[in-house]
Amino acid sequence: MIPGSTADEDLSHEDSAGSNAIMNGYPGLFEIRIVSPEMLESVLFNAGSSAVPLKVSRGLCIGVITPGIVYLRGDLNEDDFPVLDTERVNVKEQIGKHLIDIVYGRDNAQTDLFENTYDYMIWIDAMYEQSDVEAVREYISVLNDLSSTITFEDEEIALPSYQPNYVPTQYLYYKISIVDKDLFKELLDDRDSSTEQLLKDKNDNSVGIVRKNHLYLLNDLTGDERNHFLIRGLLFSMGFHGESTLPDSIFNPDNVTGTKLSELDQGAIKLMYGGRLSSGLTADDVKKSLGIDIDD
Repeated sequence: MIPGSTADEDLSHEDSAGSNAIMNGYPGLFEIRIVSPEMLESVLFNAGSSAVPLKVSRGLCIGVITPGIVYLRGDLNEDDFPVLDTERVNVKEQIGKHLIDIVYGRDNAQTDLFENTYDYMIWIDAMYEQSDVEAVREYISVLNDLSSTITFEDEEIALPSYQPNYVPTQYLYYKISIVDKDLFKELLDDRDSSTEQLLKDKNDNSVGIVRKNHLYLLNDLTGDERNHFLIRGLLFSMGFHGESTLPDSIFNPDNVTGTKLSELDQGAIKLMYGGRLSSGLTADDVKKSLGIDIDD
């Protein structure tokens, strides 16, 4: 032992000397050692000007770089690293801004959520294919996982022969009517623009008419485009009237064959139906609630 030194100090001197001897033949290589906070302080003290402390934004020292060796504290977890907190804040902010984009469209100035007095049942009442039923079933299973305030009946999807029981009320019904060109044209001609909004394809052709509790969809749609507008119509009725420029978002008007919700889409739906927001909120109200800069 060096006179006047501690065991930790001797260890740090020996470590440095041994490591330097090993690493001299391999410039640019470092040995990484996981140590206690006490050992880290000892290394920092004894290495003098050759030691470079590693700190995160709160000033927390998480390690020391010395010639040939990097010492890291072994007692920290992810909660001790504020950079992770920053990442979480950024993700929350991205979700919040995405929510603003996809909720507020040309026809609405306030949020308009589904009510939560009863469970919802999807009722496909005309010209359906089995693939429509399967697509809707998959969608509502995802929506149930994301929502804390509303629930869709996922064991049964009502079909044209379904006989509802209105007394007592069992469900709130969301109807999907898949119709031919002639009937769709009649619906377009008689449309009430104050309560019925249009869904359009990439060529600006109307393919759907959306009410608060009813979607009319053109039967000419096929494949992924058909499935896309099934979920897009339902989401529109749920209060998502806006659009996104993100290429993977189902709310991107150019993404008419997209059938999967992006991570931001899922986060926004979860936020919308997580219990913090209600109907009747303006964009500024939502921004204040979510802590988003009003000027954004």
